[in-house]
Amino acid sequence: MGDMADGRVLGIGELLWDLFPDGPRLGGAPFNVVASMRRLSHPAAFVTAVGDDELGRSAVAAVDELGVDTTFISVAPDLPTGTVAVTPDPVEGHRFTIGSPAAYESIGDADTLVTRLLDLVPEALVYGTLAQRSPAVRELTHRVATEIRPVKRLYDVNLRDGSWTGDLVLDLLRDATVVKLNGDEAVVLAGLLGSAATGRALATALAARYGIERLCITRGAAGATLLVGGDEYMVEGIEVDVADTVGAGDAFAAGLLHGLLTDMPPDETLRFANRLGALVASRAGALPVWSATELADGP
Repeated sequence: MGDMADGRVLGIGELLWDLFPDGPRLGGAPFNVVASMRRLSHPAAFVTAVGDDELGRSAVAAVDELGVDTTFISVAPDLPTGTVAVTPDPVEGHRFTIGSPAAYESIGDADTLVTRLLDLVPEALVYGTLAQRSPAVRELTHRVATEIRPVKRLYDVNLRDGSWTGDLVLDLLRDATVVKLNGDEAVVLAGLLGSAATGRALATALAARYGIERLCITRGAAGATLLVGGDEYMVEGIEVDVADTVGAGDAFAAGLLHGLLTDMPPDETLRFANRLGALVASRAGALPVWSATELADGP
């Protein structure tokens, strides 16, 4: 995979428990991406906070077991560990009820964290939208992007009802070099930018206004599109027996970032990301067990 195969990944954002009817499962969109990157052999660390509670202690233990560096996970003593109540709906998609305030919205002093993170020298930064509603999280993310400047900075948009504003989304674009979103989110983003189209026109607008180098639009079973420097690459969806879709988009994002860090050609990167997203969709939970061997054997 070349010298970049072990490119260090840093994630910032929510670490929480998805509360399914059959019990809690560890999650948080940017964390899911980082955990999958670790499974793809990248050193990985995550910045967040948990509560001084049983869910928080269980979360940190689970993160450690997944091989992700827990050094930058702090404890917010006055806030509960994040939770999201998940109501499964195989037709309309899962519905999420997000608990707030939550510990991940309070991650500590930015000056101290930036000083500590400088020694990490990450090659990639991963962030989403949900935790960035917190000014402290937003400030830290911006400072990592502009002061530490990881070469690849992935904004995985992940809009949840009632948990974003247009101004926040546009602000978050400033710190990204790569944007990944789904088809519905592409329509929203095009509207925010005053663009009528969601393909090349959107990629062009993002490049011109924010210096975004790559735009990836996922469409579930209909496949995905990757736009790079005026070129457009497309891949069809992979037919699988879907266990649930939670985490599939995050896994796709990890596959995309892995391809970028290992200098895969764009078409190969897109196929790899597509395989990983489909594999995770075929298994229950956002972080099911899978191996790189299974990916190699995929379509």
